[in-house]
Parts: sequence; structure tokens; C-alpha cells
Amino acid sequence: MHPNPNNALCALFSLVPGAGHMYLGLMKRGASIMAAFFGCIAAAAFFSSLELFGYVFGLMIPVLWFVAFFDFWRYPRMSPEEKALVQDDFIIPQGVNFPGGSAMRKARVVAGLLLIIAGAYQLYRIFLWDFIFRYVRSELLIDLLNRLPTLMGGLAIIAIGLLLILWKSRQIKKEAESFEK
Repeated sequence: MHPNPNNALCALFSLVPGAGHMYLGLMKRGASIMAAFFGCIAAAAFFSSLELFGYVFGLMIPVLWFVAFFDFWRYPRMSPEEKALVQDDFIIPQGVNFPGGSAMRKARVVAGLLLIIAGAYQLYRIFLWDFIFRYVRSELLIDLLNRLPTLMGGLAIIAIGLLLILWKSRQIKKEAESFEK
């Protein structure tokens, strides 16, 4: 951790979630906060046409900003003894085992399920719903081709969600097979 941080730079970097943590040398914590913050912005923009998902991610943006801001300002005020005890960790614990599986496994499953639900809703709301109620007319092929990127985006979201859920189980099976040989 940075032994003597400049107060002006601390104030400047604290305005960007994660940047202040990185300035102090907490790279893992800063990168995970920054990824969560800008990931929420990207998700809110991506899901803006899907009212509920866009609003949820949009509401998470200021919450993450405040959490990052107040979390950062704990560190410059610490005594040297307290600073020596600080460990640079990711926001989501890595390798911590809980009853029923690791925290990372649970986070991947939840993220995967959310992506599957979001993708399925996107396919229904933007593609199928419009298709059923609007495109039973003559301009079907042109409109279908115009909606093809939305269809592919929804399918990609579902595929990523399934990969997140199933990735670790495949890796565990491969390790078990190689261990048995």
C-alpha cells in the first residue's frame, strides 16, 4: 500500500470507482470495483430497452459509486500498523468454501441464471413478441433480417450464462479423470 499518498491525488482518484484503490496499491480490489461499476453502466445501456433490467443496473451505478468512495477513504486515514495488515483481495472472495460450494461457484451460477433470464426475456420481448403481433404481414423477411442481430444477441447471452454455470463442473470432471489415470 502507498505509504504517503498525496491528498489531492486521493481526492481526484476517489471520484472514479476503483481508481483510488489502485493509486494506493490495492490493484485487485480497485480492478474488481472498477469492473463492477463500468460493467453496471454497460449492462444498463445494453438492457435499456428491457425496462426492468435497465432500471436495476441503472440503480446499481450510484450504489457502487458510493460504496467505492467510502471504502476508499478508509485507507488513507489508517495508521501504519493498520495499513500493514491490509490485504489486497477481490471484492468477491476467491476460493472461500461455504457449505454447498465455493463463493465463486455460487456467484457464477447466479450470474449465469441472470444472464439466461435476461437473454430469454430479450428474445421474447424484442424478437418474438414483435414477431407474433406485428410481422404476420407481407414484409416478414425484411423485418426478420432487421431483427436478426437481436436474436443473435439474446442467444449469445443465454450461451454465456450456460457456460458460466457449467464451466467449473466440466473442469472438475477433467481433473477427476486425469487423477484416476
